[in-house]
Amino acid sequence: MVNHRLWEGLRQYGWVARALVVVGIMAAIHMVSEIGDWFNQHQNDSLSAMVIGGDSLFIRWFKDLSESMSDGMLNWIILVLLEVVIYHFMRRTLQIILRKNVENAHKFKPFLDAQIRMIVVSMGAVAVEGLILNTAENIYDGWLFWPLSILVRSIFLGYVIADNYNEQFGLKIEQSWRNLYRSYIGICAGLGLPLLIMMQVPIIGSVLGPLVTSVTAAIVLREKSDLHIIGYQMSEKEREAAEKKAAKKARKAAKKAARKGRLVS
Repeated sequence: MVNHRLWEGLRQYGWVARALVVVGIMAAIHMVSEIGDWFNQHQNDSLSAMVIGGDSLFIRWFKDLSESMSDGMLNWIILVLLEVVIYHFMRRTLQIILRKNVENAHKFKPFLDAQIRMIVVSMGAVAVEGLILNTAENIYDGWLFWPLSILVRSIFLGYVIADNYNEQFGLKIEQSWRNLYRSYIGICAGLGLPLLIMMQVPIIGSVLGPLVTSVTAAIVLREKSDLHIIGYQMSEKEREAAEKKAAKKARKAAKKAARKGRLVS
């Protein structure tokens, strides 16, 4: 990341700066609200207690920040908000290791498509992850549930990052899920576990973790996957469905051409 200066080019996304300003304003409003709430609770305390006490403003800020960054749902929100840099770092890494260039990739439309996809993929991952963990917790809530929870969360976090790699090679969401589930579920877990750990560190880890993981995903999947060589290989069922869809589209086009021919004649 440092040697190849992967952050270069982020300024091409001029509209990103405006989005970050909005996020900054929202964070500032939240901080002002927290300050107001804190002063209302401690208005009768001495100055020393307010500054260095166990419930001082600084300590409260740090605890709230740590707890919020450790919350599972906020991890997903962070991934969605950071899609622009995940997208950029993934694309820049592939430019270096595969000489893969995407025309107009820095324009708004390609990123908008990637952002929508990230939201859809993340919502699906959250839903399936919650279903698995809730079912497992209802069946057995003993000490084995904790490592199972870590494993499941790691797999789905890694899957969302790895999907960015598959997206670069034109895979649809369903195809990407099949590709990763069939052959690279272990890689998803291997990507997601360090990401899960890094995102427990407020601010620095939450921002740096997705970037490091996106670069790692590009390197590892390039070594283990053959998407960059032969592309996505459909299963027999997928091929049959694609052929039926193509035949239906061809019949529709033929009928449209026939109607147009009759009108001209």
